[in-house]
This record gives sequence, structure tokens and C-alpha cells, in this order.
Amino acid sequence: MGSLVSRSNWPVFILLISGSVFSCSSKTRVDKAYEAGVEIVINHLEPYHFKGEPSTFDLEPVLAIDLEREDLAEAGLGQPGEFDVDGEGNIYIVAFKNKRDFIYRFNEEGEFLDSFGSFGQGPGELEWPFLNRVFADGRIALTDRMRKYIVFDKEGHLLQEIRPLFSISYCYPLEAGTLLVYRPKYEDRDSRDQPFPYTLSLCTPDFKEIKELDRHKYNLDNKTLPPLFIWRVSKDHIYIANEERGYEILDYDLRGNLRRKIRKDYRPVVATGEIKKARLGPGYDESGILHDRYFPDPLPPMSSFFVDDEGRLFVMTYEPGENAGEFLYDIFNADGVFIGRKSLNTGYAQFFPQINYAKAKIGCLYHYREKENGFEELIVQRMIWK
Repeated sequence: MGSLVSRSNWPVFILLISGSVFSCSSKTRVDKAYEAGVEIVINHLEPYHFKGEPSTFDLEPVLAIDLEREDLAEAGLGQPGEFDVDGEGNIYIVAFKNKRDFIYRFNEEGEFLDSFGSFGQGPGELEWPFLNRVFADGRIALTDRMRKYIVFDKEGHLLQEIRPLFSISYCYPLEAGTLLVYRPKYEDRDSRDQPFPYTLSLCTPDFKEIKELDRHKYNLDNKTLPPLFIWRVSKDHIYIANEERGYEILDYDLRGNLRRKIRKDYRPVVATGEIKKARLGPGYDESGILHDRYFPDPLPPMSSFFVDDEGRLFVMTYEPGENAGEFLYDIFNADGVFIGRKSLNTGYAQFFPQINYAKAKIGCLYHYREKENGFEELIVQRMIWK
């Protein structure tokens, strides 16, 4: 493969328009192309720079919620799971290894407020919830055991509960009232012993499919690194990364129209001991897993990504960062242009991309961090752009 992956391997049916201007205030020009009428933003190894546009940020500590606290243990909070933040900075943690309720709510200062979402199969009860979204007003949307979609208000009152006719993993409610549904499509396999795809589709509020946006092969054999398939929603963007396409992120609008494809050159990376340990655990070399086969050589071009409220993308590469435990993140603006890099340690958000363990909301970065004794903290840091 050479020292870097370039667009030389991309389809040749591209009309390359060199020198398309993205900013009137800058003479920097961004390479663009078109495929079947869709804009392609072509990013290289070095970022573009625009006068007046910040390209990186500093992190200022705001708070850390110690999830080992006595009050949380007494309230039944076990191992933390997915989380999200509302417009006032209240934090909601959803975990299925709790002694009482599944959903725990904290204010913007990290004080524990209340919990709700008790175990059961009745209306408003949960068995194995996955967090989909917390709205700005505190409404919280979840899917439960792949069988039902459920919405609470911020105090835990049941607002909506639907049982679709098919299994659902995640269901993200969009501002337009439609749903972004990620699910196994068992009906698209030839026989029961054949693998099935997972699809991401735009659906009506009653779960009728409007349009399939993407699909990927699902790997359950645990013998190879799971194929990367990530989707995130920010502002009026639906971003999708699928390892089958390399370093490419699709940018859809909320109606399911493909606006652009974001592509980038990258430096291939081989799995290090740190990466193997993070993925497979401290005893990975004694686990019996053929880890040399588990990790492809080279690794995929990206490991995960998260977004912020402005539509920026933060894509984790496997390139080591400035300090131990850190990796380099590529930063893209809302137009899909590579504008900078940042060395970050976002905890296990870095290696479990399907679950959104890192969030940039209301001007802050939220993520978990493991303490020396193995317990977790939820870290909040203000992002100061420069």
C-alpha cells in the first residue's frame, strides 16, 4: 500500500474542479469534485486554513462526576453506560447494570437529581435500554430490548411508547418528526444460517421506511475487528461512516438527501500493544484470541467520531497523540473541510464507536475517564476555540 492512501484509487468517473472557493475572505482553495451530481470534498494530509475560522481548541476543566460516590451507590447506580446532555447542561446516564432504575439525572454542576425508568415489561418500564437522544428540553428517547421505542420527559413521566413490527437497535428522533432507525434487516438474508445486514433508514413516526440511507455487514464471530459503521446527527446533518468505503463520510440532510461525500488522505497505522490492550483487555496476549488476525494490517483509517452543535466532525485516527493514551483527531468544519487536528484521550469512547461515549455539546466536551482504581468519572471540559 505505500506510505499514504490517496484519492488515486477513487473512481475515475470524477470531474475534478480544482480551486473551488469555500471562503470569500481567504485565498485558500479546497479541492472538490462531483460524482453523479454529488459534491465530493477532497481533503489531504495537511489541513486547510481559513482566515477568521478557528481550527483547534484548548480544554478547560469544568467538572468531574465521580461515579464511585456513596450517594450514587445508595441510589443504585452501577456500571455507567450511555449518556447525553440537554440544553441546560443536565446530564442523563443510562445503564442496564443498575440495582434500581435505568436512567440517572444530574444537573450541570454534577449534583445527582433523581432516577427513573424501572425494570419491567409494562408501560414505561424497561428491561435493556439503549439511549437514543436527549432533546434540549430534557425529553429522553430510548429503545428497549430491540422491541419498543419509548420517550420520557425530563422528570421521568412517560410521553410515548411504540412497539414496531420489527427489531430495532437505535431510533433517533429528528427535529422534523421523522425517525432515523438502525436495525437488523433479517428479511434480507437468503436463509437463517446466512449473515444479515444492518441498515440505517429514515422512517415515519410510525416506523414505515421512507428511505434507506446505508447498510453494512454485521460481524458476530469475534475473530476480526468489527467493521466500522458509525452515524451521528448534528444540526441539519446526518453523518455516516462505513469502513467499506475507506476514509469517507456521507453527509445527508434531515430529509435523507445526500449533500456531499467527505474524503481524506490518511497515513496507514499498524496496531500497537496499547490499541490491542484497549480493545481486548489487559490480558489480550493470554486470552486465546488470535489478535494478529483480529487486527487488520494496516488498521482502518478511522476508529470513531463525534460531532458538535455546529456540525463539526471530530474523527479519531489510530495515529498516537502527544501524550500516553491520546490519539490524533481530525477536525472538519460543517462544510466537510479538514481544518485541524487535536490530540485527545476520550476514554473508551475511542475504541467502542458504535456507542456514543464522547459528545461535544453546548460548548463542552463530555466523556468518561477511568480512575486508577478502575472506577469511572464523567468528565466535562469547556472547549475554547482558537
